[in-house]
Amino acid sequence: MSPLRIHHDRGTRVRRRAGFTLIELLVVITIILIISAAALPTIIPAIAHRQVSEGARILQGALAGARDVAIHTGAPSGIRLLPDPDFLSISPSTAQLDPSAPLVSNRILPLQPAPDYTSGRVSIIKDVIAPFINFTAPPFPSQGGGNQYPYPYPFFNTATTTCSVLMVEECPIDPNTGLPNEPTSWFWNVRIGDKIQIGDAGQIYTVIGPMTTTPSFGNVDMLVNDGQAAGTPPHLQRTYVLPNGGSQTFNVEYLFLVNGLDDNLDGYVDNLWNGVDENANGYIDEGLLEFVEVEAWQGSLGNLPMIPTTQLTGFVSNNLQQPTGALNLPYTIQRRPVPGSNGKEIALPPNVVVDFTSWGNPSPERSRVPALAFDIYNGYVDILVYPNGQLVPSTYFSSPASMGLSSNFIHLWLAERGDVASPAGTFVNGNWSVPSLPSLPIGTIQRVPGSVNVPYNGPQIKGEYRLVSFFARTGQITTNSDVFFDNPANPQNGTIYNPSIPYLEVQQGINGGGR
Repeated sequence: MSPLRIHHDRGTRVRRRAGFTLIELLVVITIILIISAAALPTIIPAIAHRQVSEGARILQGALAGARDVAIHTGAPSGIRLLPDPDFLSISPSTAQLDPSAPLVSNRILPLQPAPDYTSGRVSIIKDVIAPFINFTAPPFPSQGGGNQYPYPYPFFNTATTTCSVLMVEECPIDPNTGLPNEPTSWFWNVRIGDKIQIGDAGQIYTVIGPMTTTPSFGNVDMLVNDGQAAGTPPHLQRTYVLPNGGSQTFNVEYLFLVNGLDDNLDGYVDNLWNGVDENANGYIDEGLLEFVEVEAWQGSLGNLPMIPTTQLTGFVSNNLQQPTGALNLPYTIQRRPVPGSNGKEIALPPNVVVDFTSWGNPSPERSRVPALAFDIYNGYVDILVYPNGQLVPSTYFSSPASMGLSSNFIHLWLAERGDVASPAGTFVNGNWSVPSLPSLPIGTIQRVPGSVNVPYNGPQIKGEYRLVSFFARTGQITTNSDVFFDNPANPQNGTIYNPSIPYLEVQQGINGGGR
């Protein structure tokens, strides 16, 4: 039997259906466009709402995480809000933030405790400050332009001599043996705001200098220095008498300190270094105009002898005598928290920022943090918490006694990038001048029962916003989605627009501040 074969009719063709026609595709695309156009007004705000909500969740989580780290380590911890470079404006004349420009943050960096610093030995010398001849203390920069550090020049001469800062210096040798000590290496390692304890007991002092920073010099991290590059010998010289009868002159490092006490009992702690505008001229810690108080050593250090004026001539003419005071002491510097070695930046959603615009205004219209949480040289905003969950009063200089009621809260304003704007008005000589408040766009106006509804036609916030608030005394963190503004056209008090309205309900605990 022959095998079965199947024959194909070569003339038979299978008809296949062609694809969609161009007309059909155009019809479908048109329908999609029509539906999209109708849905976009709903979809876009929903996406923005989601992004801002997510940004608030990230920020609140970072603050809670810092609190947990502080509890776990038993030391202050925190976060650093990093400026968005697209909005960062540094004045070329002062190397400081331009308060009339927008300032926003879009990244979060965790901060962790830094190890203590104990390298070398220190001396507190209260005799002739002859080494300061031909030496000028470096300038300290500040919001108002700064001044020279208010240290007496060139020497202490009587027991009544006053000084506005204290000074501790490196002890290069052991005066009893003549053997060299380990270098202190403070310059370009220790920062403004670090704490130091002399002899590892007694009062803790705050490092406030020396520190120089200019646009060309740099030093945005506020490291102590006396105006010279790293590795350059310090200006200050000190001559020590050696046990064999000879002498040796050393270039020694030094630190300027304040004691954290209200020495002159005027209600302010460490005038000039506390983040408070004592003379109410618009500048914070701007120099000698801030009612500088006389700083004093505490405990046994306050009773150190001084050499009277009659002994100065012999010293200056090289009839050497050993410096008197507290020599060759141990010390411990407690350093401010620093970014962790494994810490990674946490980015907010692409369209979301923490808005600090108008930070230089006495009553900022956006985020509100203690004055010295701002690093005016680089735009960093550091927020630190104690292990008990409470807010560290500031990142440097000031102490709890210098905190006012407004410092009991931190308010962080999250907004869409499209709502970031330059404030109206000018910032001249430390004074904020606006033609009329508000100087920034506002959101939903609060309706006051019984008031006349006068419409406000000024700039309005168009996008979503959130207010993340940190209660300094309790550690509580809240997020509020619907805060209200005063009506500039009909202020609640009848005369002046109140930029604090969005924050009052939060601080008063009314429904968490939102509705």
